[in-house]
Order: sequence, then structure tokens, then C-alpha cells
Amino acid sequence: MDVLKKFMMIVEKTNMWVGKMLVIVNALAVFVITFEVVMRYAFSKPTNWGHESMTLMYAVIYVMAGGFAHFYRAHVRVDVIYALQSDRTKAWMDLFTSIFFFTFVIVLAWTSWNFYWSSQMMEAGGTLFGVNVIGENSFTDWAPPLYPVKFMLFLGSVLLLLQGVVWFIRDINMAFWGRKLA
Repeated sequence: MDVLKKFMMIVEKTNMWVGKMLVIVNALAVFVITFEVVMRYAFSKPTNWGHESMTLMYAVIYVMAGGFAHFYRAHVRVDVIYALQSDRTKAWMDLFTSIFFFTFVIVLAWTSWNFYWSSQMMEAGGTLFGVNVIGENSFTDWAPPLYPVKFMLFLGSVLLLLQGVVWFIRDINMAFWGRKLA
């Protein structure tokens, strides 16, 4: 049981840490887009990297925040019925709906890995210090690599899956034994 609790603690602390890091990424994205707007409208000197880097940062925030949101059970649910139930009935309902959750997240992880890997293996003609580097790049003049952002989709789905496993364990404990697992 101690190993299980340690696993659950590691998953939850990892998702909390990722959530806190995403706050920093969000602040950076806000700074970048503010800089881009000021340069574009105040000085008529738009950057070729500002809008795209902000878009990529918000893509990372969007895909990596799943586990953090699931830690707080902040995803959408139909509270009209759910909120009126006892903790034990809620756990049974969550166990039933976990079939759909795990199906979705496993398919997401599988397809996002394939999406990332095909992007990583692309010969896009990128160079770093004169050495050819494989991997998909954006088609803009700035041409940042896209495969790290696509890897974040896979990593975010894994973190969401692990947080789902933690809640599944908690729900089993509540549904069968009527106890909250600390």
C-alpha cells in the first residue's frame, strides 16, 4: 500500500509542478504577445516570431494542463445529477465513466505519439550550427521546430492518464470500502 500511495503522491506532485510551470509559460506568452502588439501598432515593426511563438506556447499550455485540471477534477461534468449524490455513489459514477475517460486518453496518447514521431523523423532541411537536423519545422521565415510542441501533446496525455489512474484508485477505494484514500 505504501508503494501505491507513493506512486499517487509522485503523480499528483508532478501534475502540480507542471501546473505551476505553466503559469510561468503563460506569463511569458502574455509578455511576447504584448511585445508583438506594441511593435506592430506603436512602431509599425512587427516581428516574424512573436505571434507564432505565442501560439506555440499556448498550445503547450493547453495540452499540458490536462493532468493539472484533472487533479482538481476541473473538467466538465453534469453536476445536476452528480452533485446531489453521496461520495460513494459519486465514486461509482466516476468508475463507470472512467471507461470512456481511459478509452479517450489511451487513444489520445497513441495518436499523439504517432503524430510526434512522424514530425520528429521528417527531413525538413533544418540546420543547427551548419549541421543538418531532422525534424519538422514551421513553414514561416522564423521556422521554429514543431516536434517539441507535438511531443508535449504526448507528454500531456501521459500525465492526464496517470492522474486518471490516481483518481481511479481513489474511486475504487471509496466505492468498495467507503473510505477516502489520503
